[in-house]
Amino acid sequence: MPYTGTRALIAAAVITALLAAAQLAAGHQPERAAPLPAAAGSGMSGPPARADAEIITRSVVTVYAERAVSQPVMVMAGSEGEGARNSTDDQEGWSWRSGSGFAIAQGGYVLTNFHVISGARRVEARLANGRRVGAELIGTDPLTDLALLRVQADLPVLEWGDDGALRIGAPVLAVGSPLDFHLSVSSGVVGGFARAYDGADPVGYIQHDAALNPGNSGGPLIDASGRVVGVNTAIPQEAFFNVGISLAIPADIARQVGDALLENGRVERGYLGLTVRALHGALASAMGRPSGGGLLIEAVDPHSPAADAGIRAGQMLLAVNGIELSVPRDLARALLLARPGNTVSLSLHDGQARFRVETGLEIRPGDEGQAVSRELSFEPVSRRGYGLSFAASEAAGVAVASVAPGSPAALAGLRQGDSVLAIGAIDLSDPDEAEARLHLARREVALRVLRGGDTTPRYIALTLDEGMAARAPDHAAFADAAGGPF
Repeated sequence: MPYTGTRALIAAAVITALLAAAQLAAGHQPERAAPLPAAAGSGMSGPPARADAEIITRSVVTVYAERAVSQPVMVMAGSEGEGARNSTDDQEGWSWRSGSGFAIAQGGYVLTNFHVISGARRVEARLANGRRVGAELIGTDPLTDLALLRVQADLPVLEWGDDGALRIGAPVLAVGSPLDFHLSVSSGVVGGFARAYDGADPVGYIQHDAALNPGNSGGPLIDASGRVVGVNTAIPQEAFFNVGISLAIPADIARQVGDALLENGRVERGYLGLTVRALHGALASAMGRPSGGGLLIEAVDPHSPAADAGIRAGQMLLAVNGIELSVPRDLARALLLARPGNTVSLSLHDGQARFRVETGLEIRPGDEGQAVSRELSFEPVSRRGYGLSFAASEAAGVAVASVAPGSPAALAGLRQGDSVLAIGAIDLSDPDEAEARLHLARREVALRVLRGGDTTPRYIALTLDEGMAARAPDHAAFADAAGGPF
């Protein structure tokens, strides 16, 4: 009786399977379906193949930084005749924190994020084969959150790509060691460009949705051709772990900073000598700019290039080299890669008419002869890590006695000689009190600061760097932002 219906289908499937098995036994391989072609005219291709990704990981390392940690000490009731209290002294210890990095030059030169190694007394790197080697600090650039290490291994060098050629939706890979899962790969697409972290950060980040988690910081963002188009740096701190929004420093910035660190151990930036504020609302209308746009010049540093060009406080800076400005970070971005000796074209408005001037840039004061440390060492700068110490002041408040390079205070623009009038709403007059209030502060603290030569104080916020890929973009318009000197 012949098979019909379902029985016939089962029989056919069995026969097909037997024929396939016979072919394999005879050494014949079944034909594979060809991959689907990209949509015509889409201009897109897929991410690097698996084999390519495995090759890329040979150039990537897990970076381990040994950093200080502090834990409050509880003194129990009856101890040494005292009542129960929380000690203001911390118990110092050391802990290894991980990040990522990748080779940018022969000889083991590895680029990573500055916050990965900031404050470390020792740094090591774990290679693709699992071997752990020592690392030497070559140079840092806190402004762009980049650092250059030299590891004790000769790694294959990754090739830089063109981040300017990226388009929305372009496929990308993120390579790094999230949560110390050594050399992991995640994939996604580009979601946006020129994303902001806050009102002062000059970097315009690439947004993508390849998964980043703590430990990915400093790893490469790879395009479809296998080239580096960014350095993975940030995820929203509100989520702490990946939520599909990731930020990477564009390759053009990272490449130029990396080259400068390789050559000099530091980045020399051109200095204009301006302190500026965003124009908005009543202020914009009062200054004759009701439509907004441009920056109000609040102060001009004497003997600076801006002063020599005749620029005065009260004028409005509209554009630099044709790049229009609306918030201070626009000016910081326009000057980010400018070097001493470069000439910039400035478009200004004096309340009556628009005019243009050109001026050369100088070395930022304090940058001349800056020594480059090639030894990783740890020097505690404050218990809470803001990087500030205070001294008594004859005027109001307390004086800033020192600012640790690369600290949150340095990144916020504080410098020796500034006067801190208050922490939050509490006025200050005693340096010890200021130190104690910083110690009791949580992750963020606001200082009311008066700089020499200024007549009006302003508030500056400091945020502790947790040393992970946990920086968050601020989606506000930064309408009240101020910054400088640039």
